[in-house]
Amino acid sequence: MANNGFNAATDIFSLGSKWKVQTSNTNASGSVAKCPNSKGDTTHRDAYAQRIAPSAEYVCIDDVDELPDLGTIVTIETKKVMITQIVVKTAKGAAPTASVSGVQVEDGATAKRTYSCGTIALSARHQAQDILGLHGSTTPDTLTESTFTFSITPSLAEPQGTIYNSDCSDGEMVAQFTHTSGTGAAITAPSVSGTTKVVSDPVSKTSPENDYVTMSYSVTDSLTGTDPSST
Repeated sequence: MANNGFNAATDIFSLGSKWKVQTSNTNASGSVAKCPNSKGDTTHRDAYAQRIAPSAEYVCIDDVDELPDLGTIVTIETKKVMITQIVVKTAKGAAPTASVSGVQVEDGATAKRTYSCGTIALSARHQAQDILGLHGSTTPDTLTESTFTFSITPSLAEPQGTIYNSDCSDGEMVAQFTHTSGTGAAITAPSVSGTTKVVSDPVSKTSPENDYVTMSYSVTDSLTGTDPSST
């Protein structure tokens, strides 16, 4: 008979049918205050700030054109959780993956400010991709790895270890690209424009012994935030 605890990863963030969850973790933690006596022995303990910071790992099984908004509130094991980070990775010869994480917020919380990750073009094919089209219409054939990190900064009002209110700010996207060159020809970072998009890490070249030259760089941009409609 099957063991109900075997192969029981749960799609705790409800990413949908285009993803298969591989692992999920509620990451429960807490703090303990201790009161010592004159000999340094602990005579009293109290636990506080016990909460979860869930995360889940997914593999892509179908083409994807959007991701959940950051700041979205979901319910995990009766707790309210704010989605704070999504990391999408692609690589040559490997299925695309996504990591999603969040923080516990106040009971009964609803989304305040949310940040869109924008439209993406993620293929389920096992290849390195530029899902945001930062290189234009054609992705360089030298691309071997890419990582796209979408994140926000959560803020909590938590006197005495109890969360009473929450919000978020500073939506950001960081795209990291790695190329391998069989000829050693220089790779250039994509051109960027606008007031928030920059090449945050210029091209870094690695020339290893008995291997081919690799080059990497990063692009950073702001995400668009939206406040909830007034009721």
